[in-house]
Amino acid sequence: MDALLSTGTLQVKTDLSPAQFGYHTSAYLWLTVAPSRLAATGAEASLHPEATFAASVTGTANLLVTTTCRSDSDLYAYVTTRIGALPGVHQAEIVPVLHRLKQGGTRLHDNRLMPT
Repeated sequence: MDALLSTGTLQVKTDLSPAQFGYHTSAYLWLTVAPSRLAATGAEASLHPEATFAASVTGTANLLVTTTCRSDSDLYAYVTTRIGALPGVHQAEIVPVLHRLKQGGTRLHDNRLMPT
């Protein structure tokens, strides 16, 4: 098992329900970042504990960051203090996730993981 894990032949992935741990607010952040700062800004945002995913994308908003926070006020604070402070960010569109049906291949019902 150690050999399989150390070579990357075997990977372990865990799917969990954030709401069960007190994280009730998720959102997609569509950021418009200066092209010269895109890689650095994306790398920095990906290290934030609130960020669950970050990727460069095409279009006016060229950086997508998905987030999970404990509350709406925590999301607001994250966007205004951490995201807003990233160099190169010119604009942010926040799209809240109001209801999640599926994540990472697992279905959710009442914030609990369901068998597939």
